Amino acid sequence: MRRLLSFLRDHEPGMVVAWVLSTLGLGVVGLRDYLGDPLFGLSDLLYQSAQLFVLQIEVLPGRTPWTLDVARWSAATVSFYAVLRAGSVIFAGELERLRLRRLSGHVVVCGLGRKGHQLAQDFLSRGERVVIIEKDEENDSLLAARESGALVLLSAAADEAILRQARVAQASLLLAVTGDDGANIETALTARRLVRERASGRTTPLRVLAHVGDLQLCSLLRASKVLTGPEPVEAQPFNIHEAAARVLLRDNPLDRERMESGDPSFVHLCVVGFGQMGESVALQAARLTHLANGSRLRVTIVDRKAEERRQRFLGRCPGFTEVADLDVLEGDVEYAEVLSRLEEWGQDPHRLLNIVVCFDDDRRGLACGLTLVERLRGRRVPVRVRMSHEAGMSALVHGSGEGRWNGRISVFGMIDRLCNRESILGETLDLLARTAHTDYLRRKLAEGEVLGARPALREWPELDEFFRETNRQQADHIPVKLRAVGCRSEPTPSGTGGFAFTPEEVELLARMEHDRWCARYLLDGWHKGPRDDEARTHPCLVPWEDLEETYRDNDRAAIRQIPGLLALIGRHIVREREENGEAVRPRLAG
Repeated sequence: MRRLLSFLRDHEPGMVVAWVLSTLGLGVVGLRDYLGDPLFGLSDLLYQSAQLFVLQIEVLPGRTPWTLDVARWSAATVSFYAVLRAGSVIFAGELERLRLRRLSGHVVVCGLGRKGHQLAQDFLSRGERVVIIEKDEENDSLLAARESGALVLLSAAADEAILRQARVAQASLLLAVTGDDGANIETALTARRLVRERASGRTTPLRVLAHVGDLQLCSLLRASKVLTGPEPVEAQPFNIHEAAARVLLRDNPLDRERMESGDPSFVHLCVVGFGQMGESVALQAARLTHLANGSRLRVTIVDRKAEERRQRFLGRCPGFTEVADLDVLEGDVEYAEVLSRLEEWGQDPHRLLNIVVCFDDDRRGLACGLTLVERLRGRRVPVRVRMSHEAGMSALVHGSGEGRWNGRISVFGMIDRLCNRESILGETLDLLARTAHTDYLRRKLAEGEVLGARPALREWPELDEFFRETNRQQADHIPVKLRAVGCRSEPTPSGTGGFAFTPEEVELLARMEHDRWCARYLLDGWHKGPRDDEARTHPCLVPWEDLEETYRDNDRAAIRQIPGLLALIGRHIVREREENGEAVRPRLAG
């Protein structure tokens, strides 16, 4: 039925024209047969047939041909349909205002560009009520949005009057995704003020996500807490590059095989094109790559201005080199010297080489990716290429199947895949993070600490975004920990029993968790020192061997709660199958 309705909408103009012409034809034939007068020419018959549409033709005595009867009723139906369609256009604005008056719990999408259009369609497909604010009356996506059931308001999103009209104070979610970072931030601040005025009428907070395309500005806004406040609003900036990097490394882990303690292997990430996407991938890798053998992540920037970009990156994130090694390959990836070095690295049996191509240009990115795949044929080096669209050039990779490239290249970062509820809101990740924090809070209060005595000892709704993100990164790292002990998670069948790590596994994974926690703080500019959240110093930023036993117990507790966390999202832990008494090292495709 949905396909039929979509077909009718797409072909409506042509079908109406065909309907009118066929009605005219039947009228001409019917009148000719009825009148039977050769004095009436074709133009006379056409003129009389046209009168059918305005209901001006007289009632004809005697028996009329069936063709004329069909033409008369068809013309009346066409006229009635035209009146209805005209009325729906003329009164569309008033009808939308009537629908808005009682709207609540809806989603407001500000900006109908690529991101806004995709998000609106995703929420509409889930049965959500969506209000779109778009200032460009010529936007090609407006008609599709209306036909999908969205209410559309034509104005600038930051306008207070239009946000009131969109009933943002009664909405559940506001997504500011225009192409202007300043407009998105202003929209979020205006919405926060409106909700504050109507706070008494809300039972749940309004969640506001403002897209900030500049990665550095996004980080500064988070640190400044300019969007946060005491109002019933959960407002935060988000960046599509960060979201893409998170999804990329979730679906394509860099530690693609099990690394046990003492294993000489290490992960090496080569980022080709070190713009905002490349930086996001490198940062997410530094947060996640904390392995059982304690090896450091190695990141290599491959770029024509590699050293310049490295220096700028370290200026913004000086703690990166405390977590991972960072070097450069200056030049284009097609240079013989660069390709030779990549080939050499690909032959190292202890180096898990991963290449991520992060160009903004789809054509250049795909050409680069295919060049690397051809040059590294015969070596287990996965190549991931950033693409902007699901269709287009990315279809070439998806369609390769088991042919020439045989799955050695894949694409990521497409707006079509990223702009959906789960990727943007991260509700599953937040469920795990919130539960982990609640468990931590319970243990700390049981030990005698006081709720709210320090920023980390607050309930989730009052918790600072820095600590929320720390818990999210802990949840992100769960699959890495499972691989370290030869386990994985699967959907939970009915009757599945509990799972418990061995004491040795708990100790190993607790050490990994401490390494991950240290990386989180170091990457955000913290240093070792007396506990001071304002000065960003913490006494636990030390190796595991130097960590006090009390703090080690925090990490062990975090490990023991993993099976319970996964149970919340319908998954359980299983061990990899064993052969000849030894666990098989799980190897991922790539």
